[in-house]
Amino acid sequence: MAYESSFETFVAASPEGVARKLSFKKAGTLAAGDRPELYFFEEGARSIVVCVSGEALEAWQRAHRYLSREEKIDVAGLFLKTRIEGGGELAAEELRIDGTELNELVEQLGISE
Repeated sequence: MAYESSFETFVAASPEGVARKLSFKKAGTLAAGDRPELYFFEEGARSIVVCVSGEALEAWQRAHRYLSREEKIDVAGLFLKTRIEGGGELAAEELRIDGTELNELVEQLGISE
């Protein structure tokens, strides 16, 4: 059975109770640094980019298995939803997923090896 994404479109409420609808739009890879994968979400006219460390992703996949496109979208979407619901900053430097966070997000999503 194929994995179906839960976070291509989702609603997250800030601590103030403001609901925000976000939709995944596209993904890409940056050819610099540790070659992070970038996941672009839109909230109305605003674009928000979640960065997944290329090194962290490679290490996880080497130890377990390759994640599908939909699974990676969910990792980025769950991270963004958690950040919004926690009242976290949505600045680019605050929207990066590293190794420990990647492991926690994959576990929360119930993605099996």
